[in-house]
Amino acid sequence: MEYAIKLLEKERELVIVSLKNGEKERLTDLKQLDKALDWLRLLKEQQIGMVKKYQLERMPPIAGRGGFSSYRIAIDNETDDIKFWEEYKKDDGSSVWLYSGDYILREKY
Repeated sequence: MEYAIKLLEKERELVIVSLKNGEKERLTDLKQLDKALDWLRLLKEQQIGMVKKYQLERMPPIAGRGGFSSYRIAIDNETDDIKFWEEYKKDDGSSVWLYSGDYILREKY
């Protein structure tokens, strides 16, 4: 990942020089490089490996519910009986709420 980041950073520097020399059409290139670098840095930071090891799922609209309905993550305590399920809480005690259009990145097993 580090090699790709360094390569794009060098290209970004060249684009900035071009922009300073009046090549305004390179602004789109700069925006694309910044976006790619942001994603690569996030992947590196989160130690996300090969793309084929992951599945990206988009949460669908919740049928028959209002636009403010949300998905919640529950710990099933190894039972299908919902009364024993607990809502997942982050370290700070807050819940994770997902909405239509949010994405889940799942590792394939």
